[in-house]
Amino acid sequence: MKKITLFLITTISLIACTNQESKTEAKTETTGTVTTTGPDVDMLKKGTTAFANGDWATVASNYADTAKSYHNSWPSNTDTTVGVKIPVIIEVFKKQRELIDGNLTIGGTIYEVVTMPDGNKYGHSWVEMSWKSKKGVAGKAIVFNSFGINKDGKITYEWPIYDTKDVVNLK
Repeated sequence: MKKITLFLITTISLIACTNQESKTEAKTETTGTVTTTGPDVDMLKKGTTAFANGDWATVASNYADTAKSYHNSWPSNTDTTVGVKIPVIIEVFKKQRELIDGNLTIGGTIYEVVTMPDGNKYGHSWVEMSWKSKKGVAGKAIVFNSFGINKDGKITYEWPIYDTKDVVNLK
């Protein structure tokens, strides 16, 4: 009995004297969110529909005043000429639209908005657009577009990537 008691006292003493490491966890958010619904997604959809219908005022209303567009280009810190301000790109679209018979047709679409842990938002869309030129030639383009979205729900940049082969045929 003395041996058991001595063993228990020794064990308890060792446990009590052991430096207990205290763990504190700082909870940090390491992932963002992705959504296919909500006001930012609705804004992207509204812009696509307005573009297809040639509603340039609605298209412009989705963009911040300083927004730029980077069509089929790679933006860089050294080349400031690749980005085009939204009013300028809308004028280009208006001239292209004069060569199209009616409105564009929107086919399959996918929209998403990614919110990063720091609150930054990025929209993405995959859109199939088709049209018929006034010369009777059919055209189609699959457009992937990436957008920066600010806290006011306005687009700060757009970065569409698409094959221009049918667009060039409009001329």
